[in-house]
Amino acid sequence: MRDPTTTTEVDVHLVNAPDTVPELSCYTTNLVAYLETGEPGVRSRMAHAVRLAVRLDSGPGNLVFSQHSRIDGDAALGYRGAADWGRAVADLQTELTRSGRVLAVADTFHLSWSPAHGIAHSPHWLLLLGRRDGRWLVADHFRALTPLGEQEPFLGWLDDATVERALTPYGPWPPEIAHRDRYALGTAVEPVHADRFRWLARTTGEDPPADPGAWTRGLPETLERVSTVLTDDDTAAARYGDDLWAASRHYTYRLEVLAANGEICAEAAAAAAVSWGELPKVVRFAAESAARGRPRAGLLRRTFDDLQRIHEKTTTEPVSEV
Repeated sequence: MRDPTTTTEVDVHLVNAPDTVPELSCYTTNLVAYLETGEPGVRSRMAHAVRLAVRLDSGPGNLVFSQHSRIDGDAALGYRGAADWGRAVADLQTELTRSGRVLAVADTFHLSWSPAHGIAHSPHWLLLLGRRDGRWLVADHFRALTPLGEQEPFLGWLDDATVERALTPYGPWPPEIAHRDRYALGTAVEPVHADRFRWLARTTGEDPPADPGAWTRGLPETLERVSTVLTDDDTAAARYGDDLWAASRHYTYRLEVLAANGEICAEAAAAAAVSWGELPKVVRFAAESAARGRPRAGLLRRTFDDLQRIHEKTTTEPVSEV
């Protein structure tokens, strides 16, 4: 395969970065960008869909997170996969022709614009917007300051070998990452096709999979459940830090939109946004401290208690699907 760096560095100057979309997780940022073609209200729907739910999976400290309810409509999205790149190219081209864009699953390790490039593997959604002469138009709207550095949005033409490398499956993922993939759309999606080149497509006429387990719903109850797990298990802050970072981004966005719409008090929303912004910082600090043998259960408990108290002033809970 060719080194993707050369192609990316040339092409990033040929096309401007994507228009700004809500700063959510790498899943939901590009999901919104995918859906809003022909659906101008999707950003508001995303804000109202945000809600945090958790359940325990095969053990008292194994959490599964669901970040929001579904926003992809009646013809729900589902994963598609191909075992080899030749089959994947044919199927991706078919989906491009049918839908005009494809929401594909990449690996941050192979994305030259990602701060995780060459350092860390993680599933990452991006958009394929076109293909010509063996090259793909790739868009990634995700913008964030991560522990590894700053990620900026990307839009450019990449050659076939570079896209193959970006979409090459990696695994097996640890349970918390596998759960993120499975619940990235809000409810369980099966099969996930984690061992294949994969993308998402409409699943008209297909029955959704059964969603096992009892979910904790309602933000106060959910925060209490998460707080208990993190304070009882010194490894939990490290394992679920990304889930809580995503929740912070989602709830901050929800608060901004609802305050702008006059649905909640702007002053209370701003205060709650500050608390949500502190949550991933505290969780990361607690994870690093626990790794050095100094757990921070008291700090974690106070942080979650503060979030619960301030939530009472911004109570416009959405309906939960799970």
